[in-house]
Amino acid sequence: MTTSVLFVQRFFYFQGMNKKLIIIAISCFCLIVLLRIQGAALITAQTPSGILDLEFANSPVKLFDALAAWDSSVVKQNIWIDFLFIPTYVLLLSLLSSIFSYRWIYVFFSKGGAILARAAFLAGFLDIAENLLMLQSIAGNYTPSSLWLTYYCASIKFSIVICILLYIVISLPVLFKKNNSNGS
Repeated sequence: MTTSVLFVQRFFYFQGMNKKLIIIAISCFCLIVLLRIQGAALITAQTPSGILDLEFANSPVKLFDALAAWDSSVVKQNIWIDFLFIPTYVLLLSLLSSIFSYRWIYVFFSKGGAILARAAFLAGFLDIAENLLMLQSIAGNYTPSSLWLTYYCASIKFSIVICILLYIVISLPVLFKKNNSNGS
């Protein structure tokens, strides 16, 4: 009886989440497109990775090289758009990790998904810190330590996001399996 009640609660909880998830996913996708279009000017021969060249500029030389190739107003706009993107990708990754964590019958993957759902918020916090540090760097307010801090924020953020994306990809098959925990 308890398993059936738990299944029904989860089912209705996630049914209500479908609309929210779709809205968040569409918002996230639209902001990705906007970032790509607006940030296209940041991809140059000198900066083939675009804004990533600034995120990973861990020395004054790399910072100067990136900034010399760009119009600073375009870089700032891209960073400000990223501030809008952060809540959408954090919520999307967190919700997907949570949904999959409930679907797994294996404790390792279930608990792993719950941990990754929380880790998405850490990635968002690191992204905010990274953006603030990049804005300071653009304004000329940086030190070698702040450039390294920006680098580490970006590295850890991307590592977390990659782990979450891998978890989601690995978890996709559980969406198509019957829930055997309720005896069916």
